[in-house]
Amino acid sequence: MTAAYICRRYILDDEQLSDTFDLLDVDKDGRLSRVEIAALLRTIKVEPTRIELDFIFNEMDRDKSGKINKEEFVNYMRSPPIHRITMSELEQQFKQFDRDGDGSITSAELAQMLAETADLHDKQAITDMFEATDTNGDGRISFIEFVKMMKE
Repeated sequence: MTAAYICRRYILDDEQLSDTFDLLDVDKDGRLSRVEIAALLRTIKVEPTRIELDFIFNEMDRDKSGKINKEEFVNYMRSPPIHRITMSELEQQFKQFDRDGDGSITSAELAQMLAETADLHDKQAITDMFEATDTNGDGRISFIEFVKMMKE
């Protein structure tokens, strides 16, 4: 049994990701070019800019060859987006939750942030989320606990 990975809303295994790559590789050279990626985006009515293509290739073309090979494509697509977030981005997110800047997130800070950003007001759901994240049970979410939560 191969591992399954989340790819947007669908769960695809390595074989399905490989098959998807083969469909996208129009010229069958084993690599995806900017032209092939642009053609894919056009099928969903998106006209990619050069900046957008640069971003895609910066993310996916790990060996910087100018083309995306099957291994790069599968590895990128199997990795949920949260795993591609940088530590500084996590620090910025943590600071948004840590309203008073004391280095930890309280239940009240979490509730306030979730109300503002996700329109979540269910006190029990927020309490459950807080307790699951506060692994040492000290009533505060540390940066380390926050990072662990984001990985999950």
